[in-house]
Amino acid sequence: MPFFKKIWQSTTGEVVRVATVLIAIVFCIQFARAQHFGIEQKSDSLWLLTLSTDSGFVTSTWPLPYPVYRFATGDIDGDGSIDAVVGVFKASRYFTTASRRVFIFKDFGGKVRPLWLGSRLGGELVDFAVVGHMLRAIEQTADGYVVSNYTWKGFGMGFHSLVATSDNLDDCYNSLEQ
Repeated sequence: MPFFKKIWQSTTGEVVRVATVLIAIVFCIQFARAQHFGIEQKSDSLWLLTLSTDSGFVTSTWPLPYPVYRFATGDIDGDGSIDAVVGVFKASRYFTTASRRVFIFKDFGGKVRPLWLGSRLGGELVDFAVVGHMLRAIEQTADGYVVSNYTWKGFGMGFHSLVATSDNLDDCYNSLEQ
């Protein structure tokens, strides 16, 4: 109790300094906790990608003004930190017909920032999952469907391996998360 008795008897300036230090410590502890990505639907055409602490304190958001069909997390680029992988339905500069795209976001110093806003993988994207450090995608081709693994190639995703081919979409979904 001598510490609190000393604060009580000290000058106003000392109390303010001690209070400021305590607030700074609490603030630092809040931001030192692990960060987690989440997603919230605000309306039919607006989603928010959120980055928050273990206690639920949202540190950063990124608006996604497109319909979202899939949200996943994983270490896509292999740097040891968790990335957010969001599937959106939109057109792009080079592919003007709206279709499924993959966006990848990172935690840069407590802020949500895009790592890659993909316009296309290989074929026409149907769905995806994060498996290890890879993005596993179901794609429609002229001959049916393929399930392919993609890995981070410094800027964007590059083809890694073929997992399965099938005429049946259900078969592809069975191999999506294996």
